[in-house]
Amino acid sequence: MKPVIHLGRVIVIFLIAVVVVSAANSAQVFAKAEKYSVRVYATTTVALESSQRGSYQGSGFIVYIDRDKGYAYTVTCEHVIGDGVCNAQISFKDGERIQAEPIYIDPVYDFGMIRFRLDEAGVPLDIAVARLGDSDKLKIGDRVGTFGHPSGIEFSGTEGIVSSTTNTPTAGTGKFIQTDAPINPGNSGGPLILMKNGSVIGINAATTGEGIGWSLAINQLKQIIEDVITEELPYGGHVGWMGFDVEEITPTRASESFKTDLPEHVRKAILIRTLAPDNVADKAGVTPGDIIFAINAKTPEDEADYAVIMKELTDKVCTLTVSRFGERVDFELLAADRAADRPKEYISVAGMIVQPMSRFLQYWYDMDSNAVYVADVEEESAAASWDAYAGPLRAVAVRGVYHEITSFDGFWEAMKDLEAGEPMELFYGLDRIRSIIKVVYYDESEAPQRHEITQWD
Repeated sequence: MKPVIHLGRVIVIFLIAVVVVSAANSAQVFAKAEKYSVRVYATTTVALESSQRGSYQGSGFIVYIDRDKGYAYTVTCEHVIGDGVCNAQISFKDGERIQAEPIYIDPVYDFGMIRFRLDEAGVPLDIAVARLGDSDKLKIGDRVGTFGHPSGIEFSGTEGIVSSTTNTPTAGTGKFIQTDAPINPGNSGGPLILMKNGSVIGINAATTGEGIGWSLAINQLKQIIEDVITEELPYGGHVGWMGFDVEEITPTRASESFKTDLPEHVRKAILIRTLAPDNVADKAGVTPGDIIFAINAKTPEDEADYAVIMKELTDKVCTLTVSRFGERVDFELLAADRAADRPKEYISVAGMIVQPMSRFLQYWYDMDSNAVYVADVEEESAAASWDAYAGPLRAVAVRGVYHEITSFDGFWEAMKDLEAGEPMELFYGLDRIRSIIKVVYYDESEAPQRHEITQWD
């Protein structure tokens, strides 16, 4: 008698086996992730330029261990560690907080790096390094997992699939991986893992809706990671700037309003919106309303692609080709490094943080470099109680003497001997728009102090 084959039962058994194998594989992948993943705690203690004070938490993962120097190098997101002077800590699963050192923030990608000493108490002996995969080989439908600390739930793993490798979130710069694996607050900076082999193919960065998560594709960051580890990149990275700001517009608008037809692969046209006066672009003849057709013969696909191109051309002379209502015009311009202009010191007084004017601030406020800038006013400080605010200062009056600010050193000379209970008059504003704010401090902790920023060396 021939045996009866129950096909339905075979299929069920097969599916159960597949699920069991998949679950076992997931468990192994996430168990390994626990060894290289950390929780990141960061507090911006001094806010400069566009940064904000505050405390943040996120995720990170180890990409290199240098046992000779005694450091482990960890990647995370820039928005986790912030753009100001930062105090950072990390922790492993069930471990205490460990002091860490921010060593890099990227001005183009939402990317940052920190390091911590291996001999710190709380560092496990069995920590591991994440294996970086090839994000260029991803396909829609590939199984991926996120690992991090969503909403404060520590060392949590979730799974999903790759939804897209070509879409980009609004305001995102660089190449992204879209996934339906949950990415919640606290996941930022953690790994996106390819489940079939356990390699990390992205850095979790954002979510823009239910089932729509975004991770920075790892391939575009590999060289940056290597350069940071070998100390070939400064803290603030590089960002090229030719002296103007741009705006994305649709190719249809570029064609109809500006008589500019772009290659078919271009998703958004790049319109030169505002121009900084007396800079290289202004002097060369670039004007607002020009459409960027190409930079060194390469047409940007959108504003994010434009930012990446400028990053690569920092401190180099490049050929900017614009379309001016249908006419092509070429300019040879230097892409200056805006990131190199980060302040190296600041003055604290009465709860205010005062920094030198950077080129970006000069451009933004249409001012020269002689002024100084109130970057931050701490809550519940003397300055806050007198309604001081962030903005440029052109002069200060102390003890009945008016001091026009002609340099950062000059501002310090005017302020350094100010004592508790003595008023100072702050002259804010531009050439024709000014205000005067009186400030008096009484707590000696708010006395004038000058600080060097060693974090950015």
